[in-house]
Amino acid sequence: MLITRLPPTLAVLVIFLLVLAAVDLLWHRIPNRITVSAALVAVLLNALTAGDVGALRSVEGLAVGLATFMPLFLTGGFSAGDVKAMAAVGAFLGPMGALFAALWSLTAGTLGGLLILFSAAGPEALRAMFQRWTFRAYVLCTTGARAHISAAPDDAAMRRFPFGAAIACGTIASLIWNAYHG
Repeated sequence: MLITRLPPTLAVLVIFLLVLAAVDLLWHRIPNRITVSAALVAVLLNALTAGDVGALRSVEGLAVGLATFMPLFLTGGFSAGDVKAMAAVGAFLGPMGALFAALWSLTAGTLGGLLILFSAAGPEALRAMFQRWTFRAYVLCTTGARAHISAAPDDAAMRRFPFGAAIACGTIASLIWNAYHG
């Protein structure tokens, strides 16, 4: 089996990602017990395999993972569970791995979300969503306050998107990319 050929830290990461995606797809939430446990295990595994340097690299990765998704949480686009899940991924991968996983996850989430929105409501839904997000960003940048603009209750954009699945897909894509291009 492929997972048994991975280094222990990556094998545990893949298991975490599978659990993360399944839980978010089923319950549309990511519990702290999953993200915090994964982050602690990641720091411990990195400390066991690389000593103090591994533990420090893991904590730096956690901080990078947290920092990459925090602005999206602050603007109302992500839940706290998504941010903590990316921080846990960072704890496994270190700072550069966290950055690449976050970029791949954002790409996977963007493509997946747009595809779902387009298939549910067509191009008009995409245009309306883009206008809301542009205005929210403008208000945040000019006033420092979040704009409270929401879509109509029946708007397809109001559906919850399980970003844990995008984090899992993006992180795995980043691992595959790095294996062949890193």
